[in-house]
Amino acid sequence: MPFISLEHAVVLVLASFGRDAQTLTQTIERTGVAAQICESGAALCAAFNDSTAAVLLTEEALIDSGDALQGCLQAQPVWSDVPVIILGGGRGRAGTPERWQFLRQFGNVTVLGRPMSSEALMIALEAACRARAWQYVVRDQMQKLEAYNVDLEHQVRERTQALQDESNERKRIESALNEARRLEAIGRLAGGVAHDFNNLLQVISSACNILQYVNADPARTESLTNTILHATERGSKLTQQMLAFGRRQILSTDALDIARHVMDMQELLQQALREKITLELRLQAGLWHANADVTQLEVALLNLAINAKDVLPAGGIVTLTARNVHLPTAQISEVDDLAGDFIWLSVTDNGPGMPPEIAAQAFEPFFTTKHTGEGSGLGLSQVYGFAKQSGGTAWIRTGSYGTSVSLLLPRGSSSAVVIDDQKSGTDERASSLHGLRVLCVEDDDAVRELTVSQLETMGCKAVPVRSADEALKADLDSHDVVFSDVQMPGRMDGIALASEIATRRPRMPVILASGYVVAPHRLNALRVKFLVKPYTMHALRTALLECMGDGISG
Repeated sequence: MPFISLEHAVVLVLASFGRDAQTLTQTIERTGVAAQICESGAALCAAFNDSTAAVLLTEEALIDSGDALQGCLQAQPVWSDVPVIILGGGRGRAGTPERWQFLRQFGNVTVLGRPMSSEALMIALEAACRARAWQYVVRDQMQKLEAYNVDLEHQVRERTQALQDESNERKRIESALNEARRLEAIGRLAGGVAHDFNNLLQVISSACNILQYVNADPARTESLTNTILHATERGSKLTQQMLAFGRRQILSTDALDIARHVMDMQELLQQALREKITLELRLQAGLWHANADVTQLEVALLNLAINAKDVLPAGGIVTLTARNVHLPTAQISEVDDLAGDFIWLSVTDNGPGMPPEIAAQAFEPFFTTKHTGEGSGLGLSQVYGFAKQSGGTAWIRTGSYGTSVSLLLPRGSSSAVVIDDQKSGTDERASSLHGLRVLCVEDDDAVRELTVSQLETMGCKAVPVRSADEALKADLDSHDVVFSDVQMPGRMDGIALASEIATRRPRMPVILASGYVVAPHRLNALRVKFLVKPYTMHALRTALLECMGDGISG
């Protein structure tokens, strides 16, 4: 009778010569443990599992299959250390240091020299099986301990459920209060925005009515036309500012020379601060370019300058600092989710500072501490939204020294090109658009009609369609450029249309136009030009000329 028996356990046998494997198997089975002959190291590894009681192999087989066996042993669970019995005396290496170093790497090893008696082998097998049985005991105890831990965790969760419920209820009440406050702020904002837009619409309406009576006065006609354009620009800037903090605006992310643009803005910023306040610029030498929209950067810096002015009624100092920074860095403890190269811009005043509860809410849309009519709460929200949409972030530091508002802008470039109507540097060049074939995709009847008129005025041959589906049914080979709105009814919008055209006609230029995009990141992979609505005829002409200059049509 064997000293110990392991039900379902198997001793794996690997021997290289003759009937060694069969002979060893017979000896193993005399101990009451099953044996399985393996023809190769790969076969041994395929059979190796938790039911393996031990591995018995000759040294000759081990030399050929050592790497495979070592891989199996290293993959064992933490409780397992399968005994390995090696029948030594192979290839004249007995007793050498190299041989023992080779054998030791297999861990729980017993080496038996040949020739040997079957009794010696049986004793070694029983010892190995006894050790393996204790390993199974350890495994079972670990499983029980894990079950106890699970039960204990369950009890802890039950005991703390009441506290969690109370905490959740408190959070729900706080959320409801915050939502009520935001709804109240939105109501105030809606009134202010409606007031501003009604004023702009009144200017446009009045100017259009007067135009009917001053056709004979070119100077008066030009003045009224300029008034209409100016009102349109003001309305466009207001909507773009609102979209910026909502992260729904398409930003131009060409490499922007921050140092040059800040220097260009110095006089404008000083005018916003007034004479009593000194503006100091501290720009690091060799400042990197940034991926940022120049218009939104200027709006952000002006918003920060105006906020600083409001807390310095008696005068003071405002410092604008710009430096290169590689994240993560101990200099910026407020940011833990960004890494890489950034430009760090900060505007610091020496005013009284913000109370902590105000600073914690300052970036929230519609939040303002100003009196009714003095501010809508869009300034810092625009700063934060612009920084986040650009791929960076913004934060506030405040204390007895004053308040510092910082924003990070990433270093890099983007593939999408945005035509900014206010900042476009392209002139009305002599290059003619006469005969340029434009497929115009626009669902709004009035906008489509006027867009076609603009294109025809520039000498283009415009073919209007109402949707992306109609555009894809058209013969793209008979057009030079596709000009499409983004928001359209149907199964695909303008961005999806541009993507499909890129698949069908990779060299077909596409211009997209919109004032609002639900998911601006969808443009990142597309080679398109983008016009921000409302755009002028000059901006449209610029985009078309650039498409021709790219040499990608046809």
